[in-house]
Amino acid sequence: MRYTPPSNVTTSVDMFSWINSLVNNWFFPGAIVSIFAIIMIKMLFSSENNSASRAFVAASFACMMISVFCRILNFVNTGFMSIWIIFVAIGTIWMHMENVAGG
Repeated sequence: MRYTPPSNVTTSVDMFSWINSLVNNWFFPGAIVSIFAIIMIKMLFSSENNSASRAFVAASFACMMISVFCRILNFVNTGFMSIWIIFVAIGTIWMHMENVAGG
């Protein structure tokens, strides 16, 4: 498949918009999900005493912040951004329940 070169690209936002359009708007959602996996795995296997709930909340929060920024620039849709907001809420409740159960 042959792609047309970018035309009238004057800013980095234009370049990222062109890249995102090449892959049918899946570039930034894929990158954000990859960032989630990297942060989650890194926190789960770090030397500190991190629980799965802490890793989930931290990774979800980072991805939520990135997705909000990408939504402002119109790189992701509102539904994708909302998923990360819901993940942060679920993770916060999960982490709270672990803390309450742990004493």
